[in-house]
Amino acid sequence: MKEFDINVKNQITRALITGASGFIGNALVESLHKQSIEIIAIDQLPCRRDHNKSKIFDIKEENILDQFLSKDTVIFHMAANANVASSVNDPANDFQNTLYGLFQVLESARRFNCRVIFPSTASIFDTTNELPVSEKSYVKPSSPYGAAKVAGESYCFVYHRCYGLDVRIARMFSVYGLGMSRFAIHDIIRKIQHNDRSLEILGDGKQIRDYLYIDDAVHGLEIIASNGEPGEDYNLASGEQIKLLDLAQMIAKEMDCSEIKIEPSGKSFPGDVPKWYGDISKIKKIGFQQRTSLKDGLAKTIYWLQNNK
Repeated sequence: MKEFDINVKNQITRALITGASGFIGNALVESLHKQSIEIIAIDQLPCRRDHNKSKIFDIKEENILDQFLSKDTVIFHMAANANVASSVNDPANDFQNTLYGLFQVLESARRFNCRVIFPSTASIFDTTNELPVSEKSYVKPSSPYGAAKVAGESYCFVYHRCYGLDVRIARMFSVYGLGMSRFAIHDIIRKIQHNDRSLEILGDGKQIRDYLYIDDAVHGLEIIASNGEPGEDYNLASGEQIKLLDLAQMIAKEMDCSEIKIEPSGKSFPGDVPKWYGDISKIKKIGFQQRTSLKDGLAKTIYWLQNNK
């Protein structure tokens, strides 16, 4: 593991990553590859940097993962729909891709007694929770995407309690950085590139978010896989809050557009959560620490997007 992963309890030697061509999945493949860990990359599309000749499979197919598994395999199940708006527009597709896919992963893991890391989301939490939300905060999702993740967490807990399966939940907040192709930070940067005089942002600009740089998100997944406890859930976030309007101003300043006129649209989309940021005291106890500040992460992301049009 990396030099800052101290007191490793369960060294990863072999990993299977579903959703390996996605934003976070691909970054995880890159990180584990650098550590000379044996990787089986699974997706419906090839990985962007295909070190291990990714396997093109639909994980919803029964028993499809069995051929790649052994007891020492850690499964990072990154494959899922990751779009709140699309889950509202097509809940059936969201259910199939998020929940049914997880069910097949858990069944295969049960047969081979593999460790499973399941990435959940802050979208599971009730909007009336006091902030920051902790692992014990009240759960009441606002979208089909959040509902599928709640159900997924429930299946993970059940497989741990009924079958003794080592399942660990990484409840991810807002991840950004190199490789991203959508969501708020990406969209703000692209809008400013096309128009440096005015910028429209969703909602009233008072939405609160918790942003974690991609390298730190991957580090957190590795920490949970190595040092976490079976059957436990962990908030994977920065623990720092920022309003969308302030975020837009930070990005504009970094892009030398401090005088840009920022206009909240007053409109959002069904299922959008107005406010969240996470209590990360639990994950810090197993060795996680944020290493990239929002300011530095935004600078890296802006540079990357400006050079990858």
